[in-house]
Amino acid sequence: MTPRTRQPPADAAPGLLPKGDYQAKVVESAVVPTASGSGEMLKLVFEVMAGDVRGRRIVERLNIVNAHATAQRIAQEMLARLCAAAGLSGIADSDELHGIPVVIRVDIRPGSDGYGDRNVIKDYRPLVVTKPPPRPTATGRRPWDS
Repeated sequence: MTPRTRQPPADAAPGLLPKGDYQAKVVESAVVPTASGSGEMLKLVFEVMAGDVRGRRIVERLNIVNAHATAQRIAQEMLARLCAAAGLSGIADSDELHGIPVVIRVDIRPGSDGYGDRNVIKDYRPLVVTKPPPRPTATGRRPWDS
């Protein structure tokens, strides 16, 4: 018997995560200069925590200081959404985001200017963990009932 090779979905190029929602956490972060050197980006590395792509990573770059006001506003809004999804009202240091599970919505941005397609994060949501309902006891009574 030969092992099956898993084929990427039609909407994902090899090496990219397929579009969809993933449980992930920030595992690395750094503030780095923009390519032009006139601003700063918050670089966040997310690691997928579950499913067939567990362990895969996606990098998010937020233009937190940028001469282009719209780019800066969008980045600050996305950072606020990430903080809210992580249950934080705000952060003083990006390390505060590390290890907190959230749901990321991943999309694929078509390549341009000589660059190939790449994954992008479109949204953040809190990870909601549901507990299974309690199982009834054999007698139908709860242990604390007398």
